[in-house]
Amino acid sequence: MDEEKKETVENEEKVEETEKVGTQANENKDEGKAEKTYTQAEYNALDKKLKEKYEKKYEGIDIKAYKEWVESQKTAEQKESEKETEYKNTLSKNESLEKENKALKSGVNTDDLDYVIFKVSKMDGDFNDNLETFLKDNPKFLNSNKGEKKEEEINLGGNHTEKGNTDLSKMSYEEYKAYRKNNG
Repeated sequence: MDEEKKETVENEEKVEETEKVGTQANENKDEGKAEKTYTQAEYNALDKKLKEKYEKKYEGIDIKAYKEWVESQKTAEQKESEKETEYKNTLSKNESLEKENKALKSGVNTDDLDYVIFKVSKMDGDFNDNLETFLKDNPKFLNSNKGEKKEEEINLGGNHTEKGNTDLSKMSYEEYKAYRKNNG
């Protein structure tokens, strides 16, 4: 019985020693290797060397002819697949533009446009009906001055004030000079 215990203890000691050796080997493996750093001059020289190597390797190859060759190697199925993908992308873009147009025509603030379109698109059913329902429930996303012009008070200097929008493009040169003189 004592011999069995001794053998077990000896085996455990050997296992521990083996584990220590393995751990030391792993630690020592990374110890001697330092990461190589390059100066800008070394990097530029290496970059130049690689560019020259590849320019020499691909010298005389016409890129346009290569692209044509690659295109000719495609099968009819691949070409059809590319056209189908392009068609789907165009339809998707068209649909998103239509949604954006409908939302803008409904009076959605341009700042909130993406959010409203996202929320309404996630709803089940027709986009138009969902947009109408969403805007009824969330009027904060609508333009506050939908279609109506706000009258601003314009100070022309002194005691005189004028109400309305000033359209500079409709002023004569003398009127514009007077306007600029009064408004700085």
